Amino acid sequence: MFKSFTVLFISCFIISCTTEGYGEDSPGGDSTPLEVTSIKLSISSENIEVNSEIILTVLSDKNDLLTSSCKFFVNGNEISGNTFKPGEPGEYTVYATYKSLKSNTKTFSASTEPIKNFTSNVLVEDFTGAWCGWCPRVTYKLTELKKTMKTQLIIVAAHYGDAFQYSKISEMTNAFGVSGYPHARINRSVKWNEGEGVDAISSVVSTTSKLGVLIESSISENNLSIKVKAKFSQTYTDLKLGLFLLENDLILDQRNFADLGYGSADPLVDFEHDDVLRVALTSPLGDNIASDATKSGSVFEKTFTYEIPDSYKKDKMHIVAFITDKNRKSLNARESAIGVTQEFEEL
Repeated sequence: MFKSFTVLFISCFIISCTTEGYGEDSPGGDSTPLEVTSIKLSISSENIEVNSEIILTVLSDKNDLLTSSCKFFVNGNEISGNTFKPGEPGEYTVYATYKSLKSNTKTFSASTEPIKNFTSNVLVEDFTGAWCGWCPRVTYKLTELKKTMKTQLIIVAAHYGDAFQYSKISEMTNAFGVSGYPHARINRSVKWNEGEGVDAISSVVSTTSKLGVLIESSISENNLSIKVKAKFSQTYTDLKLGLFLLENDLILDQRNFADLGYGSADPLVDFEHDDVLRVALTSPLGDNIASDATKSGSVFEKTFTYEIPDSYKKDKMHIVAFITDKNRKSLNARESAIGVTQEFEEL
């Protein structure tokens, strides 16, 4: 009986110490798989200041941490450990090896200038129409929110099915999956449920952005000239620039199915429609920005000209510019009256 128990105990001990597929735990906490087919390198930042530390991490194809078992190379030279402090400004390339495997290559930039952040402005596109009896509830809540958020809330009212319909509205509604009205989108990425309050909008402006936008414009008679600039404190790829002209104080009766902030009359006679999207000087989904213009420290700029039709009230118009990523998300935006020269909102 005692001998049988001893044999059973030894057998269990051997099994527990030879878990299939893994080696010993490393001092750094890595659990190293015995069979790895590929490795993936990640870096703690793509933009740092000179003499600041960047941290390098490696995962296996099974998402096991391999960092302490890897060798790391910066600009082709092996370094000690998985951290590196660049002593000079410039771009650096880094890769890792694990046994005979080589990782992907990553690039980061080092600068003598402090990495700056920018004020983060939120773009809210309100898909609406004068025929839509529930749309005033979104209009009212955005108008009230604008009073407290001021320039950090940028509203674009994209009309459909009324006298103010934007000519390419279908391109926008198809891109963003607008199937019913009202429909408001935050930074082109999230549908806003206005019934749940303003946190989803206000939380965006409480953060900072790694890119800033400014608008410079001038007008002579009806000839409008606009220059948009974007400044980057980290390197980006696959960005687009969007540029809209909006008009305020457009008068049209508005259907109204309840007291949604403007009283219960239906229709709301001579209702004032503001922030109405009149024309896009780019594609409504944005125009491509060359990747060599969106590196850390770069300033991109583009100039537009437009002759404002006599049917538009130029003194009631303003400009909205925004930068989106490859997923169409707005990374930052800016609003300006005509004839104003702005500065970057650096923090």
